Amino acid sequence: MYILRKSLVVFKYLFLVLVFVDIHHGFNKKVSIMILLFLFSTVIMINDYVRNKILNKNSKYKYVSLFFTICGAAVLRYFVRGLGASGYIFFSLAELLGVKGKLLKIFFLIHGTSFFIVSILSIGIPNTVDKMSDMGITIISYFAVASIIYSIKMIQMEKEETKQLNEKLKLANIKLQEYSLKVEDLTISKERRRVAQELHDSLGHSLMALTMHLEFAKKVMDSKPDKVKGVLEKSEKIAKDSVNDLRKAVNALKEEREIEHLNESIKNLIDNFEIAGGVKINFNGDMSVDDVDINIKNSIYKTIREALTNSIKHGQATEININMVKSSEGINLIISNNGIRCDKIIKSNGLNGIENRIGLLNGRVNYFSGKNSGFSIEANIPI
Repeated sequence: MYILRKSLVVFKYLFLVLVFVDIHHGFNKKVSIMILLFLFSTVIMINDYVRNKILNKNSKYKYVSLFFTICGAAVLRYFVRGLGASGYIFFSLAELLGVKGKLLKIFFLIHGTSFFIVSILSIGIPNTVDKMSDMGITIISYFAVASIIYSIKMIQMEKEETKQLNEKLKLANIKLQEYSLKVEDLTISKERRRVAQELHDSLGHSLMALTMHLEFAKKVMDSKPDKVKGVLEKSEKIAKDSVNDLRKAVNALKEEREIEHLNESIKNLIDNFEIAGGVKINFNGDMSVDDVDINIKNSIYKTIREALTNSIKHGQATEININMVKSSEGINLIISNNGIRCDKIIKSNGLNGIENRIGLLNGRVNYFSGKNSGFSIEANIPI
């Protein structure tokens, strides 16, 4: 859309150059009028240049400049006969592609009104067949061009709206991922508290009962040795039950689920991030990494998860590449994106978390940023 608008503006400038030629041909015997029209056309050209190259797109002065261009185009069409002035007023409609909201309708109304006023002044009241024919052709031509410009603008607005909705959907998906992780953490935390209470209720009481049985056995060991065997058998049962309860509690107290199949887990993670669209994630994995220590796999999974979140949320990346290779020296993980260039890396909780996890495995992490765009994370983990 940007290229189309610029192309139409270039054509407008070409027609403005033709205006100078038409002025020279039409007023070469009226030097004073020719000079005035030359000056007026030059002012219009400078005004167009300043609007397109210098003024901010949301500046109120840009709209004042556009108003001057429309009125100036109408004046040129009235005084200068020829293809240049006629083409210039038509192609000045292309400038409306940069106007948004209610102002778009206002400028269409201004342009159309000025065009038809000048057409009536130039052609005259359509009271003859020739004049009616000329006026009909003029009206049809104008509405044809205006309809094309308006349709292009509507398509442009729909694309912008779709882009904004995709961005919102992408952010919503990231937040959903974050909420999912928080819910998982809260669930684990809740489970830990529950297990801790069970430990207190069951294992604590079992150990107390075991202590009481052993103390009783110690007291009656000399006076009633026949009862000691029964007490010891019951104590053994209490101890075995306590060991089983403790084993269950240890499994439940694990802070997170273990990543058994890392490559498959990463692919599922990628599917979750790609569900909103707008981002392409390429994964080049290594199946042999599934055989390494569970702590290494957990750290790699968390590192990739954090990198994907940062790439989309902060880097606004549309393409992310993940390369994971295992060698005799260790595991090399590179995560790169085409997002916003990072001149100064400020380590957030996420980046610090990556460094801490990899550091606990005696690994190292490096960050890189491209010359124009992109950001990369490289992690090396010894095995």
